[in-house]
Order: sequence, then C-alpha cells, then structure tokens
Amino acid sequence: MSSTFTPADMPQRRPADIGPITEGHETRIRSFAFFAYRGGRDEQLAPAELGQRAWHDTLAALADLAEPEDWTGTLPSDRTLPILDSFLRYTHQRLVMEDKIAVSENSEYAALNTGLLTRYAEEIFGLFRRNTHEGGQPWFFLRWATESDRDLLREFEEPPQMAEYVNSASDLVYDWRRELKLAYGHILGDNIDRFPPDLAVQPRRAQQALDSAINWALRKARRNYKVIVPQWYPLLGESGAQFLMPLDLTGDGRADLALVVSAIGDQAYRGDTVLTLAMAYTNARLIARPDSDWLVPTAAPVRTDEEMFRELS
Repeated sequence: MSSTFTPADMPQRRPADIGPITEGHETRIRSFAFFAYRGGRDEQLAPAELGQRAWHDTLAALADLAEPEDWTGTLPSDRTLPILDSFLRYTHQRLVMEDKIAVSENSEYAALNTGLLTRYAEEIFGLFRRNTHEGGQPWFFLRWATESDRDLLREFEEPPQMAEYVNSASDLVYDWRRELKLAYGHILGDNIDRFPPDLAVQPRRAQQALDSAINWALRKARRNYKVIVPQWYPLLGESGAQFLMPLDLTGDGRADLALVVSAIGDQAYRGDTVLTLAMAYTNARLIARPDSDWLVPTAAPVRTDEEMFRELS
C-alpha cells in the first residue's frame, strides 16, 4: 500500500453558502501560518525554541478565552495542552478539506472557526493577516477573536463556518441492530501490543476477551446510546465518521481499549482496529466533548499521516 497517501487526497466538501473561500491552503496549521513569539526577546534562544514558545502561548491564549475544559489530560506529555494541540491541528486540517478557511474580499485577511465557545457562548475564530515576509508561511497569526471582533466583522460579511464531521444526525448514534464483523487479523495481529500485557502474549485469550467485551458493550449500548461514542479519523475524510466502543478486556469494570467501528453500507458494521484511550479521546473530541464515563481527557502523541494510515491497513 502506498505511503504517499495524505489528507490532501481526501474528498472535499464545500457548501454553497459558506462565503468567500480560497482553496489550496496548507493542511498543517503551522505551515499555513506563522505564529510569532510575543514575549520578551531573548537572543540566546534558537529559532526553533522561539517557535515552540510562540505555539505554547498561542494554545494558552485559546484555552484562556474558551470555556473551561481539561486540555491536559491524565497522562504525562512533553506538549503544552496536548489535547488542545491535537484538537486545533486536526480541526484546521478538516476545515481545509472542507474548504472553509475564509479569505477577505481584499485577500489581506483569513479566518477560521475553531469550533470552540467562550464562557459567554461566543464563537471563537482564528484571525490571520497576509504574511509579507518572503519565503515564510502564507499567513501571519494575529489573535483569537470572538464573533464581536471589529476586524472580523469589518473584513468578513459572514463568519467562517465550523468544521463538520458527519452527514446526518444518524451518523452520531450507533445502531445496535446492525451486524458487527471484526477484522481479527488486524486487531489481534498488528495491534496485539495494545492489549493488556497478559493478553498481548496470548492471542487466543485476547480474542476471547475481545468477544466478551464487545458483547458486554453492546448490552450496555442498547440501554444507553451514549456508551458508544462517535469519532472522526483525519485520514478517512468524508467517510471518517466512525464509532468508539469501550472494551473492558480484564473484567474490572473499566475500559482498556476502544474498538473503532465503521459502517459498511446500510446493514453492517466493521470493527477495524483498537485504539488506546488517549488516541480515542483525541479523535472523539473533534466531533464533541465526549459525554461518557469511560472516555475521559487523555493526551495522545501527535501521529504522522503515514502512522495513522497504517492503522487502517
């Protein structure tokens, strides 16, 4: 399978009413725009360190402006606000895929909808100005702006729209009446290392635990639809709306992994792979803050496009 597959290859959707748009934006937000360090100038710092500090401050400013949420998670991470970091990167990527990065009529400003709200339920946007530095990123980050921001109102007739991850509300609810088939070879062959240690060395026991955990999850889902959580997977584009099913593999009442389930036609589901809970939370948070007692804020490492694509093979 080719390793050159990238998010740029994904289908794009452009609603007719989303206002002035310029196509061809960079899918990586830090290639799309330059984020300047606005703290005290320190000549001893290398450009890479200044860039990291600038990104840290950018994330912190967004977290301060948005309504309170746990953007750090329970696992240690070397990234600042790692959940927000992933959320912003993937949200930008989705907005590019949907062609929802708005550009002003004079082409001097760009804006994107973060999908987040302030404490007062105002939408939060990223506001950018054309970068005049030769050889740099196309845009220069100005600030996070609310919907009442003067520059945003002056430069854009309509505010940029949010990213969308599903085509209908039915895509958000798991239909327990559909038949579920598992890709055992991929789950137990390629990803057995994600299972609890005692099961990872015994594939037969792991399969039995997997089947039992799925039966238990389906019983619970029939009584509470919130048990199975929708997710969006960046490399699947328009087909990326899937579900995350909790897997209690050890019988202690807590999820150990999440089963990724995708719809096949109108009659069946396929269990594609298993994710760690950190990976699952990152994907689920793109659609909405998970309202589930088994999927809590946990930071996952940023994965490359090739790493994510291999998980689907």
